[in-house]
Amino acid sequence: MSLLDRYNIQQRFNFLIFISIILASCFLIGFMYKLISNYINDYTSHYWREHTATFADSAIYSVILGSTSQSESVVHSFASDKNVLGATIYNSRGELLASYGAKSVCELNPPLRTEEPSYSDNRDSWCFYSPIYQESYLGYVELVISKAEYDLVMKKLLLGSILIILIFSLFFIVIVRRLSRLFTSTLMEMAMVLNKVSLGERGNRVHFSGSSEINNMRITLNDMLANIETTETELEKSVEERTSALKIALESSETANVYKAQIMSMVSHEMKTPLHAIGGYLQLLAERLPDDPVFTENRALHAKALVRVNDLNTLIDNILLHAQLEADRYDVALTSIAIAPLMHACVENVTPLLNRNRNQLQLIGSDTMIVSDSEVLRHILNNLLSNACKFTTDGVITLTWRLSQAFLIIEVADTGCGIPAEFCDQIFDAWWQVDMSLGRRYGGHGLGLAITKQFVQRLNGDISVEPNHISGTIFTIRIPNSKS
Repeated sequence: MSLLDRYNIQQRFNFLIFISIILASCFLIGFMYKLISNYINDYTSHYWREHTATFADSAIYSVILGSTSQSESVVHSFASDKNVLGATIYNSRGELLASYGAKSVCELNPPLRTEEPSYSDNRDSWCFYSPIYQESYLGYVELVISKAEYDLVMKKLLLGSILIILIFSLFFIVIVRRLSRLFTSTLMEMAMVLNKVSLGERGNRVHFSGSSEINNMRITLNDMLANIETTETELEKSVEERTSALKIALESSETANVYKAQIMSMVSHEMKTPLHAIGGYLQLLAERLPDDPVFTENRALHAKALVRVNDLNTLIDNILLHAQLEADRYDVALTSIAIAPLMHACVENVTPLLNRNRNQLQLIGSDTMIVSDSEVLRHILNNLLSNACKFTTDGVITLTWRLSQAFLIIEVADTGCGIPAEFCDQIFDAWWQVDMSLGRRYGGHGLGLAITKQFVQRLNGDISVEPNHISGTIFTIRIPNSKS
């Protein structure tokens, strides 16, 4: 932030004008001093050159006669001026005829001064020279003039100039301050009102007046502020109404979810009881069928019926589990877990599915210990491995795990049909599948990944999915080690 940003617009305007006046005053003082000093210097030089020429004319007869006494009389006459430091008369040979006052101030060689009128300028004095002629060259005179009075005049001139310009500068500063209030009051009032509006204050309006343009600006700004306040009021009212509606909808949704969970739990429970009975009856019938080739087809049908009963039983278990998770009734039990044995147990559980589609399974990871819920981890791994086995045929499934920065990272990669990128955000929704048609190729009910994500979140972890660089899908899970 620059120095000027600390001040308001009126102060900045005054500051810039003051600086401009000061600079202009300094320039004007210097210019006036130089101009007047040159004029006075030229005038003084001209005056004393004429005076020196008069001195030379007065000394003609004394030089012709060679009279020292008369020359001294002339010298004393011209040296009586208070500004004359010295007066001297020389003959044509450069010999001194008469002198008074300073003799060593002027250091030029005398013969050089005899031809034409001239002068030299020293620090404290001027030396003026004028030749003496009477049909022929007779000699020359020298006057040494003090600069004391000249310097005094110049000092008085400088002080007078400074005083005059200072008075005018102060006058202009007073005028500028008054004008700055007039010029910047409109902007200052606008800035003040807009600042209050930005802080949320209402009812602020500008009241400046002036030319037609200024008045139009006031009217337009006040109308704009009024429109903003009206819009804000309407928006707040709309937000309040929508918030109220959303609150009612949320309460209704939560109530509906509770009812849904209760109904699903009740229905699932009521369905499991007869299913267990059906499964038991089918098992008894299968055991009592005679070991005769005639009953081979019957045994096959009983086996298929048992598989369907088990599938339906698994679906009901998942519905019950999903209802528990939705109703926040599933508690996590943390224990110390050896990861490698857990992984091998999950692999054994899905081995029939693995062999059914002729897939190969690779395990990559070392034995490590973490603190987590073993049953929850088992559910997560069984769901992901079952999905990989179901959607992969004659492929490779890789289960990888490692401990990194207090997180257990698990990856389940397959080379199956994969998931389109546009559906990656939807696959964790309950009851959702890529192929929702009744005649879909792959079975399932769309609860497995939804339950998996809920379990991962129960462990304060996260799950993500991405396409495999070969083909298929990679699921990645990050679960914190609760021991850390």
